[in-house]
Amino acid sequence: MIKGIKSYWNNNTPRRIFFETSTYLFVATLPLWDNLNTIVLWFFVASSIFLLSPKVRLQNLKKNKIAFYFLVALYLLFILGWVFSTNVKDALRDMERTLTLVLIPFIILSHKREDFNLKRIYISFGTGLFIGMVICWAYIIESILTNATPWVQAGYFFKWIYNGWNALKPLDGHPSYFAVMLVIFILGVIRMPEFIHLRKNKLKLILLLAPFFLFLIETSSRIGLICLIVMIAVTIFRKLELKKIFYLIGFVALLAILSIKFDYLGSKFAMVVDTQGNVTLDRYPRWIAILSEFKERGNWVLGIGTGDAQALYDLSYSKGNFTIALNNHYNAHNQYLEFLVSNGILGIFIYSMALLFFLWKTNLKGEAMSFFIIITLFSFSESIFGISKGVFIFAFFYSFFVLWYSGKSLKLNQNEAKERLCVE
Repeated sequence: MIKGIKSYWNNNTPRRIFFETSTYLFVATLPLWDNLNTIVLWFFVASSIFLLSPKVRLQNLKKNKIAFYFLVALYLLFILGWVFSTNVKDALRDMERTLTLVLIPFIILSHKREDFNLKRIYISFGTGLFIGMVICWAYIIESILTNATPWVQAGYFFKWIYNGWNALKPLDGHPSYFAVMLVIFILGVIRMPEFIHLRKNKLKLILLLAPFFLFLIETSSRIGLICLIVMIAVTIFRKLELKKIFYLIGFVALLAILSIKFDYLGSKFAMVVDTQGNVTLDRYPRWIAILSEFKERGNWVLGIGTGDAQALYDLSYSKGNFTIALNNHYNAHNQYLEFLVSNGILGIFIYSMALLFFLWKTNLKGEAMSFFIIITLFSFSESIFGISKGVFIFAFFYSFFVLWYSGKSLKLNQNEAKERLCVE
């Protein structure tokens, strides 16, 4: 019996099934709880170890070594930040959190493109997002129904009490990161050739995307909606069609109407620019205060260290009377500024080069363009590597899209897409 089990396991099929299942579970749990996603990550890692021999892994990794080196370089910035920190505890916590910048790409880039299925990954991703949305909606419905006056409480569905951070409370999630994941999925459905048959049925497409778009509004994430609008505009103007321009205008009009109904989102958009065209974004004066404080330190080349960055932010908030930011110990909410403060010009240079390499390697084909534009914009609004979820999203999609859309396999990508369309 033991011989039979060994013989069955030595067959590549069960190991491949284990790897594929672990991959889809990892992607599906990305929108859910961090603890659950981390546990599944180790199954993903273990399944890859069982599937590939060290020799094959090394051969595959050599083909994508430059992408891997850039991600390792990003992680080395956090090690360097630890060296220059006086607050070693915080710096070590940053090193621990960002370790997956090396681990996830090491696993993905050591595989061949054929080991993954783009369409199934997006379906798994969408399934995880939908499960997360259902959990959050169930929490909201339970809150409404258990209220003394549920008919009155139901009206607060469109208010801040059930939007933004409060919408993601059951998942302990960050609204902007969940919003970005929603945008990645929505764009995949409306852009990828693998979903062309779904898009032909307009009613089915609308019914599928409606709940995802509704929850995107509920996150009240300005940057999430901006990323979606920008990418839809880019997609439309690449093949200029009058009908699609009207679609974009209609979409923006719908968004404006929903922003009025969901007044918390509307108020957040109103705080970006005033009627005179002046920048009134609440984060902008904080960025100026942080930059001003950093200038006084004079550590332009290597920064002040990752462990000491938060102390500089707090001091900036204190001097600028940013009470909420100070009390909640906000980070910079800007990844470029984070790298400047923590690692100086060197940090910004390495991060910029990593993004530019992604642009060159993928040639911004398919959803690589969506990811590049989203991350570039998102980095202005959030400190991506400040939470584990951001590290997971960046590490997975960066390495996966490099593998999938690399120049050598681009022709294969297109041919496979055509073959799939014929089969479907």
